[in-house]
Amino acid sequence: MSLNFISPADVYEYTRHRPVLLIDIRDEAAYRRGHIPGAVNMPFGTFDLSSPRLSGYAAIVLCCDRGSASLTLGRRLARMGYRVLSVGGGMESYRGILEKS
Repeated sequence: MSLNFISPADVYEYTRHRPVLLIDIRDEAAYRRGHIPGAVNMPFGTFDLSSPRLSGYAAIVLCCDRGSASLTLGRRLARMGYRVLSVGGGMESYRGILEKS
């Protein structure tokens, strides 16, 4: 399907009003230190591309540290037919938005 970007500032509102699966692909320790509200942890290194958990959503939103790993995984998922959004700049950018609030 498609791979697009979503700004860190828009993630929370976007995921609140749409049936999306928000996935944090960082390792479990990084996830425990802080993540976007509503995100589930599915680390990149163990990500299951065939997981039934991925089905039934309007889109999948991926977040990593800085955005590069979510792009890599997002491209694979898009080729498989999923609509994917990657958080631009990852958690690093998301934290920056929170600090400005």
